[in-house]
Amino acid sequence: MSINQIVLTPEIIAELFKESLVVNKEILSAGPKKTESNSSQVQTKFLGKHKSKILVVVHEPQAVFLQDTQLAYLTRILNACRLTMEDIALINSATLQNFNYRALQQEFPSNFVLLFGVTTTQLQLPIDFPLYQLQKLERTTFLQAPTLEQIEPSKSDREKLWESLKKYFDV
Repeated sequence: MSINQIVLTPEIIAELFKESLVVNKEILSAGPKKTESNSSQVQTKFLGKHKSKILVVVHEPQAVFLQDTQLAYLTRILNACRLTMEDIALINSATLQNFNYRALQQEFPSNFVLLFGVTTTQLQLPIDFPLYQLQKLERTTFLQAPTLEQIEPSKSDREKLWESLKKYFDV
């Protein structure tokens, strides 16, 4: 087979070039998912592979996803739960327009949604529940916590988060 016969699909090109590419006036980049919604395409940037159907929603206006130190801390939390970034989809709500839990569930069907610095009101959940309480809604379990930046230096917050995560992930 000659090099001139190799066919690169848009998915392969997106995987090869982690930064954005413009192809036929459509932007392909690593990670975004496209869904049909009211005949318009919605594209949400996310980090991870979402293999274990876990959605992590943060609110970080100063970063695309998270600051490096916060991402490192999130990775340590995931490792403690025997998970990796491949198991989750990380979304920054500060970069989204019209975001609510139904739209996110439609785009990222998840069994577990972890909210860091995102309130139930911001997510337009029909229920309100305290921080660190596992809350089931429909087929999804939600856990609301302060920002990673607030949790990391606070021993009591770290312990409360860990207790909830241990209960859910059975670790």
